[in-house]
Amino acid sequence: MIAKKKTRINSDFSRMLIILVVLLVFAGVTRGSAFMSLVNFQTIGKQLTEYGLMAIGLSMAMITGGIDLSTVYIANLCGAVASLIMSAIAPEGQIGGILVACLVALMIGLCCGLLNGFLVSVVNVPPMLATLGTYELFYGITVVLSDGKSITVISQFKQFASAMVFGVIPLPFVIFLVVAVIFSILVGKTTFGRRIHLVGVNGKASSFAGIKNVQVITMAYMCSGLLSAMAGLISLSRVASVKADFGSSYVMMTILIAVLGGCNPDGGYGEIPGVAVAVIVLQVISAYLNTIPWINNYYRQALYGILLLGFMTYKLFRSKSKK
Repeated sequence: MIAKKKTRINSDFSRMLIILVVLLVFAGVTRGSAFMSLVNFQTIGKQLTEYGLMAIGLSMAMITGGIDLSTVYIANLCGAVASLIMSAIAPEGQIGGILVACLVALMIGLCCGLLNGFLVSVVNVPPMLATLGTYELFYGITVVLSDGKSITVISQFKQFASAMVFGVIPLPFVIFLVVAVIFSILVGKTTFGRRIHLVGVNGKASSFAGIKNVQVITMAYMCSGLLSAMAGLISLSRVASVKADFGSSYVMMTILIAVLGGCNPDGGYGEIPGVAVAVIVLQVISAYLNTIPWINNYYRQALYGILLLGFMTYKLFRSKSKK
């Protein structure tokens, strides 16, 4: 059983790597320097971080057999709170005030995840309904805090998202890679990782095996909330403002990424390396479409929907053929 699981993990990761290489070669051949430029790759690295972090968090919930539809709205709430705190206690960009604002935002993300985990694991609300309800709750709180308007951030915090490591690699992309490595180890190499897989495969069996399902599920949703908060802070720095409904399309994108990366919507299967590469694949597709002026953003959303439906159908028929 362990051997089969490792084979599946390797195949998901390898499949996404192959797709990424093929996409890069195709884009290079068809679009040339319009795509294959350092500036374009830096833009890709900056733009994928936010929904990439949320996709990793969503994957944690999905492995347990759940889902987190509130990730974007946790991010917006945390970004709004951080911006308001910075304006109040660090109007001139004092480092101490910025750090306090970021820490508070991360704590709020953890609390939002804790609420989701409580509703799913203790109250036994179906994950889709629980996180759909909290998504509306977090959205409403952000609207109240912002009066329905965009909240701008102090200029000093903008420098965070624009920073370059070694003068070449965007700092947000480095953060994404570090988080992907940490959560790859957490999910693939630790006792907690084994437990969230077991809970996703069969909650009753894992409970009889002595696993505290409530604790495991709650921690998975707290991880999702924490990563959403990080995404909100990076988005706040990159865009220099936050709005209650910003990035609403990211909800579908994070689900698409998790499924493409190998996560089973029914729970029990999924590893972070495949999800991390799927994030890059989707952003490469988006960047490629940006080089074609006649392709409208509405077509792009339709393409993402087709990809999600097509891949889900493929996985369904594949699983049936193995039975």
